Amino acid sequence: MPCRNRYVQLMYWLRRPPYLRWIVAGLVVCCGIYLDIRPEPVVVYPFTAARLASGELVTEIAWRPVPTGLLPEWVGEVAGVAATGIPADTPLLPALVVTPSMPDGWWSISLPVSQRVAPGTPIRIAWNGQIADGLVVGETTDSGFELRAPVAFPPAQAELVATIDPNTTPVMMVGSSTP
Repeated sequence: MPCRNRYVQLMYWLRRPPYLRWIVAGLVVCCGIYLDIRPEPVVVYPFTAARLASGELVTEIAWRPVPTGLLPEWVGEVAGVAATGIPADTPLLPALVVTPSMPDGWWSISLPVSQRVAPGTPIRIAWNGQIADGLVVGETTDSGFELRAPVAFPPAQAELVATIDPNTTPVMMVGSSTP
């Protein structure tokens, strides 16, 4: 007959073989092993397959698995140009790839540039006392002789740019903020 004293009842239960405790301990160990060896959820993410220069079209990419939540979610296709120089085997974060666009009503012309410039970079050109502010809207191309970039200008300044004498070399300044 069990005693009414709680301490004595506890001692009575501890004397019996601890089957229930063994079962609970075994379940805890099994759960721990499962949590340790279970596959980690992954998503595929775009990485650069080769080094990209600033303004270069993103064409060579490799999709690699990364743990879910490690990098920001990539939605859709990888299309655009490198906003800055990107080393090989680097994850293509959305901030590293820009899609060039030209503002409505602006006019674009391909101009020679002294360096690779990323789309969205403001450009100021000066020639014969005239100044025009534009915006790079595409990737810089290299013909082997010179670098050229498509630069868009607002309508009023596009007319000025159209008057540049082909024999005149305009001075081009690269900016760091939008015009």
